[in-house]
Order: sequence, then structure tokens, then C-alpha cells
Amino acid sequence: MKKAWLFAKRNILEMFRDPILYIFCAGFPVGMLILFNVISSFSVEMPLVFSLDSLIPGVMMFSYSLLMLMAGLLISKDRSTSFVKRLFTSPLKSIDFIVGYFVPFFFVGLCQNIVTILTGFIISLLTKTDYINFVNCLLLVLEMLPIMIINIMFGMLFGTILNDKSAPGICSIFISACGVLGGAWMPIDTMGDFENVVSFMPFYPSVYLGRVITGASRSIPNELGELISYSFHPVGWLYVLNIFVYLIVSIVLAIVVFKKRMCSAQ
Repeated sequence: MKKAWLFAKRNILEMFRDPILYIFCAGFPVGMLILFNVISSFSVEMPLVFSLDSLIPGVMMFSYSLLMLMAGLLISKDRSTSFVKRLFTSPLKSIDFIVGYFVPFFFVGLCQNIVTILTGFIISLLTKTDYINFVNCLLLVLEMLPIMIINIMFGMLFGTILNDKSAPGICSIFISACGVLGGAWMPIDTMGDFENVVSFMPFYPSVYLGRVITGASRSIPNELGELISYSFHPVGWLYVLNIFVYLIVSIVLAIVVFKKRMCSAQ
């Protein structure tokens, strides 16, 4: 595993040389939280989806799609320069390559979580609004780990099968899907059957479960006009199963395809 960590160190250095890391992975969560809070401040009645306890899980989920883009770009770029082919002749094993690519993006994803939560906390202080407690912040980070891994694995998959010109385009489609189908800043729960459709994808269930943890309120009140919070029952376990299936599929696909490409290149 020492070889894998050395390879991961190289990839971390490559990532930190790329301005995309700072613009998208660090600047994006901060920019989106500030933007939606500015928009809500000019609204007569702030949409519930723009409240911090609802917005934080959405921004976290969407920011992981940018990790997918970076993973796709890095791996496809390495392949286009024959860097990976040269490494295939080294003592590195396939597991070393997979770990070496995965670990840096997982680390960046954790940093994104910290940046997002801290930015939300600062905004809550400035706007004098309630914020998520520390324990729920930790639970939220843990709950978001599967969708983070899913995005990283799909990024590795796209980087393995696509070149450095087509990989960004395909990743962009998934980025758009995360934003539109994940309900990051859209009141999906007001769209009737559309909520049922997006529930079969991993994006919205991840955000939904995150809002259960933060105690966010749904956009539709009950019969008495009272706000109701996102609840784990009755769909919580179905959403957990949904995310788990996508997690397993993404890991298996990325590993199998990477190993196959590695064997064909040797």
C-alpha cells in the first residue's frame, strides 16, 4: 500500500496545481450559499428550500459532482499523455492505481464538507438564524459519504473509458442531473409525481436524508397550514437501499473497467 500512497501523493500535487480545484471545489460551495442567501434576502417570503438547513445538504451533494469532473479530467489526461501506460510497466498493481486515484478526491470531498458547513455557520451568525448543531453536522457528513464515493467512482469510470476531450462533456451531463434531479435548490417535494421519479436516482434521496438530519422543513405544509419537517418514515429505508445499490454498482464498474483497461494496455 506504500506504493499506492506515493501515487496518491503525486495526484494530490497534480490537483493542487489545477485552478479548477480552487474555483469549483472550494469556491463553488461558498459562492452558492452566499448567492442563495442574497436572493432570499430580497424575497418577500423566503422559499424554504433556500433556508440553511435545507440548502446545506443540497450544496454538499451538488459539489461532489465537481469531484467527478476533476477525477474524469485527471485520469483521461493521464491516459492521453501515456502517463498511465508507463506506470503499468512499474511494480504498481491495479489496487494501487485505484486507491491512488480515489484517496485524493475523497480527501478533497471531506474538505468541501468542512468549507460548506463553516460557510453556512458564518452566514447564520451574520443573519442571526439558527444553525445545525455539531452532532448533526457530523451525521450529515457521514450520510453524504456514499453519494461522494458514487461521484468519484463515476468520475474514475469516465476518465478510464473516455478521452480528455469527451470526458468533461459527459461529466457535465451528470453535473446538470445532480442540480436538476437532486433538488439541491428546487422544491422537488412540490412537484408531485416528479418526486417519485427522481427517487429512483441517488441524488434526491441523498439530499432528502440529509434534510432529515438537519431538521429542514418541507415546502408543502400540512392540512392545517403548519410546516412539517422531512421525515425518515416511510421512505427512508427505500432511499438508503437506493443509495447503497448505486454505491455498489459504481464501485464495481469503476474497478472492473479500470482493471480491464490496465490489462489491455500491458
